[in-house]
Amino acid sequence: MKQADLQTLIEESKADRGLIFNSEGNVIDSLNISKENNVAAMANVILTMANEFFQDTLQSDKLNQIVLTSPEALAVVSKYDDSHIVCLLANDTSKEAIIKLTLKKITPQ
Repeated sequence: MKQADLQTLIEESKADRGLIFNSEGNVIDSLNISKENNVAAMANVILTMANEFFQDTLQSDKLNQIVLTSPEALAVVSKYDDSHIVCLLANDTSKEAIIKLTLKKITPQ
């Protein structure tokens, strides 16, 4: 499994910003994000709630990724492994496919 290097992930995915945090929401690395601790905590809560939604409604016990979009921006939050999460953000929603493909390359199957 490849190690998640944030700088490389941002360059390869064409994302504008990103962070890596652990399953408790503690930041391990961030790039171009102010208030990274708040962003990590919020992303962790969203991921946890989405996972519970999947469990309750779809009987799916493992949510790997969520994508949040607005007309002008997107965030892709992806589990790297059981204890680390990668969040990449872009100001252009057309970057969604390249971001997801880049994350898929480093995420355990």
